[in-house]
Amino acid sequence: MILKILIGLVALGVVIFVHELGHFIAARCCGVEVETFSLGWGPVLFRKKIGTTEYRLSLFPIGGYCGMKGEQGFREALEKNLDAIPAEKGSLYSVHPLKRMIIAFSGPLANLLFAVISLSIVSSQGYTYYSYDNKIIPASVYDNTLPAPADIAGLQKGDRIISMNNEPIRYFSDIQQYVGLHPQEEISLEYERNGEIFSSVLTPTLDKKTGLGRIGVYPYVSLVIDKVLPDSAAEAAGLEAGDEIIAVNAEPVTNSIEFSGVLAGKPELISLTVSRNGGDLQFEIAPVYKDDGSAEIGIAWIANEIIVPGTGFLKSIQSGFSNTWRTIVLTIKSIGLLFRGVDLREAVSGPVRITVMLGEVAQNGLTSVMELLSIICVSLFLMNLLPIPILDGGLILFALIELIYRKPIKPKIMYRVQYIGVGFIVCLFIFALFGDIHYLIK
Repeated sequence: MILKILIGLVALGVVIFVHELGHFIAARCCGVEVETFSLGWGPVLFRKKIGTTEYRLSLFPIGGYCGMKGEQGFREALEKNLDAIPAEKGSLYSVHPLKRMIIAFSGPLANLLFAVISLSIVSSQGYTYYSYDNKIIPASVYDNTLPAPADIAGLQKGDRIISMNNEPIRYFSDIQQYVGLHPQEEISLEYERNGEIFSSVLTPTLDKKTGLGRIGVYPYVSLVIDKVLPDSAAEAAGLEAGDEIIAVNAEPVTNSIEFSGVLAGKPELISLTVSRNGGDLQFEIAPVYKDDGSAEIGIAWIANEIIVPGTGFLKSIQSGFSNTWRTIVLTIKSIGLLFRGVDLREAVSGPVRITVMLGEVAQNGLTSVMELLSIICVSLFLMNLLPIPILDGGLILFALIELIYRKPIKPKIMYRVQYIGVGFIVCLFIFALFGDIHYLIK
């Protein structure tokens, strides 16, 4: 866990550094003096002054700041109740409002460009993932739940979903992705049953814990063993890769859901009939049960290996831009789902959970890290552009008002309005912190 947190902090620090670097470069280009450039908040661990800028590394790596000249003038204007902030040379408030807007926008823009670069790298490298076939089993077949969207649409055990809204479906991961992104939206689908093609319509329900759509199906997974985990119950029993389980306790089974249904009763010992090299063998296995009651026997079923090849330079850049735009659209859509009764403790991540997630994803390779960083960068881009005082969007709003009315906003008005922004950020931070505590306890 400690290693995951350390890796996550480094990754999160990169995102923050990119954001503040955007402000820094824009400020220097616009003639604004940067007095401090800090990665992190709180007590300063390291500082070094180069030219007029003091560079800092601070204790808490959950943010950062780019301190520009003008804060002293702002305080002076408040104390003396001035109508405008003194336009000291090199100060943020001495430059044209348009330049201030550019400086404020450059931080979020840097995050957006980093997302494009990250997704371009993902496209250039290519990647491999695993998924089961598009053959499904309605969940109601085994857990006696109320009719789910799949049941209402007429889907049955063994059906293959071949398209959704005319989008081809090849693997179960395609079903998960499409359904997950379209909760409470009508989806037309085509499916295959016994060689015939049928069509129907379904509307995924909204999972309020995750904010994703659900239709109530499992993948139909044949019981052919891909690998047996070392030091597991399956290894102790003598099972091998390539074995096919055809019966449990003398009862025929054909898929992983039927097999899991047997384990749901928490038997201490089960008898397996296994097909190996054309013959049938008998094995007895003692499942191990976790704290949450789920069984662990140490078997991985065979899945499809999907290889996505890398692309050339121009194609990678194009893919980076298109996938970043897609992420923006999906993020905005996800924000909208927060107002439909989604459990915010599950759907909203705080700095602790994001750090742990980054650390966990880092163990899956560069591609996974780049994909998650791109999502975080897009989220920061959108959040920071909200017209809330203290955020970049608030600074842009102040500068825009000054540009339109051709006179500066009174410092006292800015100061009072910023209290609203501070209150919003504090409330958001507290909410995220409680969400993190809930996550860690769970």
